[in-house]
Amino acid sequence: MTKSIKKIIQNLSGIFIGGLFLYLTLREKPLGPIWKSLENSDYFFILLSFVCLFIIFYLRALRWKLLIEESGKKVSTDKILTSILLGYFVNSFTPKLGEIVRCTSLQKNANVPVSTSMGSVMAERAYDLLVLAGGIITIFFIELDRLQSLIDSTLGGISHVYGYKYIYALAGILLTVLILFLISLKKLKKSKNSLVKKVVGFLQEMFESLRHGLLLKKRTKFILLTISIWLMLVLLNYIYLLCLPATAEYSIQFAVVILFIGGIGWALPSPGGIGTTHFFLLQLFLAFHLDSNAGISFGILSNGLTFVGTLLLGAYGYFRYKIETKIS
Repeated sequence: MTKSIKKIIQNLSGIFIGGLFLYLTLREKPLGPIWKSLENSDYFFILLSFVCLFIIFYLRALRWKLLIEESGKKVSTDKILTSILLGYFVNSFTPKLGEIVRCTSLQKNANVPVSTSMGSVMAERAYDLLVLAGGIITIFFIELDRLQSLIDSTLGGISHVYGYKYIYALAGILLTVLILFLISLKKLKKSKNSLVKKVVGFLQEMFESLRHGLLLKKRTKFILLTISIWLMLVLLNYIYLLCLPATAEYSIQFAVVILFIGGIGWALPSPGGIGTTHFFLLQLFLAFHLDSNAGISFGILSNGLTFVGTLLLGAYGYFRYKIETKIS
């Protein structure tokens, strides 16, 4: 199977997942009150959300620069920001292919090997997943009574239908595949085939970059940047709440809950989190006994503003990329 066919299948599966969750969210819901709520959005906070989104991208660029520098590569913040904007732009249309785009674009405009940048991206994702998992566990621990219905409607359904033994079996299969991969990689190192050598060399460089990223020297600066990114994400979600009259009175604490529970939807392979974030946000509003129409309106507005803001900043990043590649 060629790479292009795999990409098409991956994209179609992502669109299907997003469409399915969007259908589950909007089915049998009156759309009139939802559109009316969206029409009354506060344009000041909409514009403020775009500013906040840019700051988040810039902070991500500063953090990614630290990870790349751990591998001994020097590159300007401007070029890293360009690749970040391009990557998130592509992620708005395809499930997670933006990570490849940001790495390949950085190779072209800053001569950073894809293996190096890819390893640093893996390290970056590992830290973010750690924060996301920690936040989700903490919120479920604090709000267990309220979120029990969400557990029953999502994760609980899996255990009732299939049983936990299937979940353990899946974890065992994944672990076995990882072990077999590492064993195969060790044997492939001895191969004399030029193509195999290139692939093995690429994987070795990538894992070396990942190792450097996980064993940070500038750990304090990296932690501060990570905290700043997640605080800005909380602020962004709070601004989204302020955009709508129906949600403007909700607290910033609720914005924290939205960030981490909604983050489950963003983690699923749907382009731009479309459908998946809407579904989880609706379940969250219902779990907190809030208006379901407000939950749907908020999901549409927050996801839509993130999508539009990413497109605008991605277009700006593409313009920068064209200029940087011509200069270099």
